[in-house]
Amino acid sequence: MLARALAAMLAAAAFVVVGSTSPAAAAGGENCWYETDPNTGEVKLACEDPGNGGGGNGDPGSGGSSTCNYGGKEIPCTGPEGSVWSSKYACWIGPSAGELGEDLLPPDGQTKEDGAWHVCYFPPPGSSWEFMWIEAGVVGIDPVVLANRAIASMDLDPIQIGIVPEPGANRAGLVGLPVWMWVDSPTDDTFGPITASASQGPVSVSATASVSSIVWNMGDGTKITCTGKGTPYADHYGKQPSPTCGHRYPKMSSDQPDGAYQVTATSHWVVEWTGGGQSGTIEFDLTTDPLPIRIGEAQVLTQ
Repeated sequence: MLARALAAMLAAAAFVVVGSTSPAAAAGGENCWYETDPNTGEVKLACEDPGNGGGGNGDPGSGGSSTCNYGGKEIPCTGPEGSVWSSKYACWIGPSAGELGEDLLPPDGQTKEDGAWHVCYFPPPGSSWEFMWIEAGVVGIDPVVLANRAIASMDLDPIQIGIVPEPGANRAGLVGLPVWMWVDSPTDDTFGPITASASQGPVSVSATASVSSIVWNMGDGTKITCTGKGTPYADHYGKQPSPTCGHRYPKMSSDQPDGAYQVTATSHWVVEWTGGGQSGTIEFDLTTDPLPIRIGEAQVLTQ
């Protein structure tokens, strides 16, 4: 249905866009390349959009993102007929126009062996389309895309929370006494540093990730930023405050849901990458599930 509609509109098409650079540039951000289907031999344009690279909210390095940005709004990275969003041209670039582009001559100085016409679909309002010429045989890879692939391969996780008072239905801390927070059993994939690489064609990128700080949301409206792993509590510390990362609750948790403060720890990851003649930094956050911590008063606990 769409193909017939486009064919009917072909004679009335008002614009033809010539992408005289590489496929990567035409697809916005040098993150496209040609791939040959090993079964059919068909050559297709493959793209990844780096607009959301290094996504936060617990989704580091997802490579091609599921949503892209246009005019300050999120839109799908895939459009009609398998097209892929191009931030450079603000449209979804489809596969080769095929029969729809047969009546179009290549740009001056180009032949049909040099490239192909592709359909460029524009988002609402309007939802119009144009033809775009994309040269063949030129590979362009955005190093940021490869950096995101390297991050994804690290399989990073939030930290494991170490905290005193300990969680548990039969455990509780006291109002005003020190609370100790630390990274429990840190590993390369929960705290770093960890290094990984990714390659595409002639381009290779190496990335090293590590946690620069942890924001502790104590569940009482207080957020505490700590650098480093913190200090694990031991009995010989007694009632001393943590020398590196601590808190004191000013009131009981009895008025909280389930009678406990919900504590989370958000790790801020910083990734330094280099490759493809470029270098850069990607930052994102990973947050733990809430951990319930109960706080009471001494006279209440001893009744």
